[in-house]
Amino acid sequence: MGLDFNYLFTSFDGRINRAKYWAGALILLVVWVIFGLIVNPIFGGTIFGAILLILALTALFYAFYAVAAKRFQDRDKPGVTALYGLAPAFVANLLTIFGLAGTPQGFNAVGWICALVIWGVALWFLIELGILKGTPGPNRFGGDPLAAVR
Repeated sequence: MGLDFNYLFTSFDGRINRAKYWAGALILLVVWVIFGLIVNPIFGGTIFGAILLILALTALFYAFYAVAAKRFQDRDKPGVTALYGLAPAFVANLLTIFGLAGTPQGFNAVGWICALVIWGVALWFLIELGILKGTPGPNRFGGDPLAAVR
């Protein structure tokens, strides 16, 4: 059974297992890194470059929220739980894009707070969504995604 990218990145219904979570998260991370590697050298610290990064961040935020929400639901938690981590990480990324977190040579106090927020959310999601098993059998969000794999 292959990945349904439309379902994975746009739907907030149902559950996904860890393998699909990792696939979705890694695809989005690669897209973000490649986009940054293209935009930063071409547009640098220009307003247009910042606008492009904000648009990409917003699109990727939506897609990652869809992936994380389904994974939280697999853990029998509401999908909105993902916003508890994603919203602060989104704001931290915006502050960085706007240059309020310091310079490429070093963070200021806001930059260190942003880094702690981003790393804290990453660690929480790594453990909660990437390592811990989902609820066995059906739960209030749907059937066990591993039942189809077995």
